[in-house]
Amino acid sequence: MKVTLFTDDVKEAPVQLIAVGAFADEPDRGSAFASLNQWLDGALAEASREENFEAKPGQQVVFNLPAGHSVRRVMAFGLGDKSSFGPDAARRMAAEAVKTGQKVGATELAVQGLPDGEQSPEAVVALVQALAEGALLGSYKYTEYLSDKGRRSTVEEVKLAFVADDVHGVKGADLRGAVKRAEAVTEGVRFARDLVNMPPNELIPAELADRAKRMAKRHDLTFKVLHARDLERQGMNLHLGVGKGSTNEPKLIHLTYTPSSKSSQRVVALVGKGLTFDAGGLSLKTSEGMMTMKIDMGGAAAVLGAMEAIAISKPDCIVHGVIGAAENMPDGNAIRPGDVITGKKGVSVEILNTDAEGRLVLADALAYAQDLKPTEIIDLATLTGACMVALGPHTAGAFVRDEALFARLEQAWQASGEKFWRMPLERQLREMLESDIADIKNIGERWGGAITAALFLSEFVDSDVAWAHLDVAGPVFAGKAKGEIPKGGTGFAVRTLVELIHQPLELQE
Repeated sequence: MKVTLFTDDVKEAPVQLIAVGAFADEPDRGSAFASLNQWLDGALAEASREENFEAKPGQQVVFNLPAGHSVRRVMAFGLGDKSSFGPDAARRMAAEAVKTGQKVGATELAVQGLPDGEQSPEAVVALVQALAEGALLGSYKYTEYLSDKGRRSTVEEVKLAFVADDVHGVKGADLRGAVKRAEAVTEGVRFARDLVNMPPNELIPAELADRAKRMAKRHDLTFKVLHARDLERQGMNLHLGVGKGSTNEPKLIHLTYTPSSKSSQRVVALVGKGLTFDAGGLSLKTSEGMMTMKIDMGGAAAVLGAMEAIAISKPDCIVHGVIGAAENMPDGNAIRPGDVITGKKGVSVEILNTDAEGRLVLADALAYAQDLKPTEIIDLATLTGACMVALGPHTAGAFVRDEALFARLEQAWQASGEKFWRMPLERQLREMLESDIADIKNIGERWGGAITAALFLSEFVDSDVAWAHLDVAGPVFAGKAKGEIPKGGTGFAVRTLVELIHQPLELQE
């Protein structure tokens, strides 16, 4: 599916469906709605009254046009009050328009999602990018294992429609650039979604490495994989320990993007937890607890998706993607509660619960990433249920030790529209991890589980390194579809990571 810009009268667009935004607090629901309604001799307003359409956020009405019109249907989408309109609403509107287009068999549709020309040029560009992202993400369907491939989207083109007054002072090149950025980032999001949606009998660590290798080859990224023997030579015994109970050996995946200019001194390491299935090891999960444990590689998926988007969009900094991949299974070789293991960093860990395994894999992956001499490290993991208890299923927890890095991350997630909340690295809880026989335990007490997990990880990153831990356990997987978010893998955090990497250099000082 492609996204294009359309600056002529939307009523002249060669499409089967026109989607138009409507405001709850505007006379006639806003000028775009009013213009279409006038074209239809008041029929759109009449249909809205019959359907009790009040333009509340997310509310929709689809109107079938009388015979004689080139356009078959109009969809009105509620945007709520005009004062609260922004990229999030635009993204959701475009996604829902594409879904409606799929339902009615439209091959081409137009989305008119900009309010009257009152935005700054920067705001218009952001809205256009959000509309393009919504359209591209709204068309996503995971069909790899469906015998009926005809279930794929019928929509071939989405035209982002607006009149010249809506984009006064904005260069056409900037608008086209916004669409290009949307195409790059959504390519990465879709890749991450595919990985999370794959069944765990297929996406074993070796297959995750193979898919990363193929993606790297497509985009000319440097690729390296460390096998079990390599991990042993590196002293990555925590990572190896987690994978000992599985017949599928663990892997460490390392991709590198290097800009052509090589002028930037910025080196970013993105580190992802890649547990392709987590049964809990000998601390076995319940059957219910295992139901969605194929998603325990959601952090790795976000890193791989971000690396693909970065390779396409070509920022001016070096980016490493490091993924610790393993299966956490129970058998006679599996690590036991009570074992003590020393990892790459030289820190000995007393294992009290083998289901607190992601932090063990990440500990060695973080130590490996630090050897790359990055200026900043961001790790991503579906690490704790405790973070979901604290923040719910739609918001990720951000544990950030460096204030400058936090400011940049906050700006990135606000621009992306993804939901994060800063959590405290409360040092007083560090005592919960004290061990009588090792440097640290791998799990604390019941309280503050997400915090103690982050504190555990902090032991494996030197204090002078800018480091952030993103606990994405909730939002990497959705139980139901809404807007640009599909049921299943969401590709969460890819957009934020790409925004962070592309921030202007002056923001890095």
